[in-house]
Amino acid sequence: MSDPKVADFLNENFVCTYLKVGTFRIVNGQKQGGNVASYFCLGDSAVVHAVPGQVAADKLLSEARFAIEIRKSALTFATNHQSGKVDKFKYYDQIKKAHLERFHSMHQGWWGDRDTLPATMPAGATQQTQAQWVLARNPLAKLETIYPTVWRQILREELSALPVERK
Repeated sequence: MSDPKVADFLNENFVCTYLKVGTFRIVNGQKQGGNVASYFCLGDSAVVHAVPGQVAADKLLSEARFAIEIRKSALTFATNHQSGKVDKFKYYDQIKKAHLERFHSMHQGWWGDRDTLPATMPAGATQQTQAQWVLARNPLAKLETIYPTVWRQILREELSALPVERK
């Protein structure tokens, strides 16, 4: 991470790791090819938020803050403040609503009313808008369910378990 303040924020608020799912080569110490997607997950690998493709440090920071805020909001809304118990259905519903609202706000509601999603992922939308569609359609789905969709359908990449080629 080239921006230390973004790296510090991510390290303070998340457990950072990576999973290689595509192909690229390293030639003379430089990465060539490949793509990236960032996921913000709960401890059970449920995806709270996703950012497809390479983004600037300030954009990644903004998306990380969004992930934190929707998680906190959902937790607050879903918690019975007398017993401390979290209603999983309310939590799930709040995460879904956050992605649905953001999906519509990214394109001023071009795709129907604010409470519904198009039946299929909008092909003409930005990658981030498409990710919002996937996450509203599949709130808190496990990482192993979400990443193939993001990788293949949004980033238009092939999944690969081949090792990194070094030259």
